[in-house]
Order: sequence, then structure tokens, then C-alpha cells
Amino acid sequence: MANLCPFLSLQRLTTLIFDKAVLEPTFCPMYAQLCFDIRHKMPRFPPSAPKTDEISFKRVLLNTCQKVFERTDDLSEEIRKMNAPDQEAEREDEVRLLNLRTLGNLRFCGELFLKRMLTEKVVLAIGQKLLEDAEQMCPSEEKIIAICLFLNTVGKKLDSLNSKLMNEILRRLKNLSNHPQLVMSLRLMVGKIIHLHSIGIKSDPINMWEDSKCGYILGIISM
Repeated sequence: MANLCPFLSLQRLTTLIFDKAVLEPTFCPMYAQLCFDIRHKMPRFPPSAPKTDEISFKRVLLNTCQKVFERTDDLSEEIRKMNAPDQEAEREDEVRLLNLRTLGNLRFCGELFLKRMLTEKVVLAIGQKLLEDAEQMCPSEEKIIAICLFLNTVGKKLDSLNSKLMNEILRRLKNLSNHPQLVMSLRLMVGKIIHLHSIGIKSDPINMWEDSKCGYILGIISM
């Protein structure tokens, strides 16, 4: 019981940083740097179960990121069920909030990867999950935007670590760019990612996050 209050404080701090980061994706690099700077200064706690790792700030943070990512599809399905006429405004608000948190979480995960707080294996799993349906069908608009923005953050570093797997992700993107159901704005976004990779992804990752020329970013991550 003596460790309960410090542990709850660690959880609250982690939740506070995470919520601020995902709701303000432009500032994710700053929040990722904060997490990197304080990761060894936070208290650690004994494992919650046998044969598990000790509980640390980094572990709590990454578990939070994982839970949000894994719950996206379930939450989307719950929102789709809000089809009553008097739920239209509420549904639109829920969709915008979910998209904001989803994209913000991916941006935050990407920035944590750049700080070596997230492993290459996890990042590749995220990329493959977002494109898992690309071979059979055109993924949802949200997933296409998510993978493009995610790769725009991690692409250069990921390519330097595992070019074979990165090339596989890009192969799927190239196939996707020719899909007849892909709308022009998303076709341009996919093309931009492929082009950035072909020239070494030399542009600032923040640029695409702030680019609203076609309205496809602004309409999804703005409140």
C-alpha cells in the first residue's frame, strides 16, 4: 500500500502527457522529448505479476499508446452504430475526436520511436496493421491518412534500420496509389510519401502534418 500513491501519481502524469500530446499533434516532438528526458527520473515499481517486467514510466506510457491504437477499430464500430437522427451531431463530434486521437497517437508513437523509446519491431507492426487490408481492398480514408502521416514521421529512420521491410510497406503503398477507389486528395498524399522516400525523405516531417492545401489534413485533425 505504501507504493500506491506514487504509482497512481505516475499513472496520472503519464495520462496527462499522453492526452496533451495526442490532442496537440503539432507539439508531439516536444512531448516526446519531455518523456525522453524524464524517463529515468520517474520511480519504478515491482512487477504486477510473476515473470513480468517492473513497472516504469516508459512501460506505462507505451501501454497507453498500444491500448489506444488497438481500440481504434472497436471505437469506430461503436460510433457507426450511433445512427439515430438525434445522434448525428454527437456522432460527428465523436468521429472528429477519434480521428484526432488516432492520428495524434500515431504521431506521438513516431516521435517516441525517433527518441528510441519505441522499438523498430513495434513501428513495423503498426505500419503492417494499417495496411493489412490494402492487398484485398482499398483501406478506409482514415487508415490511408494515418499510414501516410505515420511514415512521414518515421520513414527515414525506419528505412535506415530495416530497408527490406520498409520497402515492403512502400510496395503496398504504390499498389494502393493505383487503386480505382482512391480519391484524388489521398492519391496525392500517398504519392507524396512515395516521392519523399525516393529522394531520401529529406523534408521536415512536421510539414505534412501542417499541410492543409487540399483540406484533407485540416478537416480531420482540427477541432
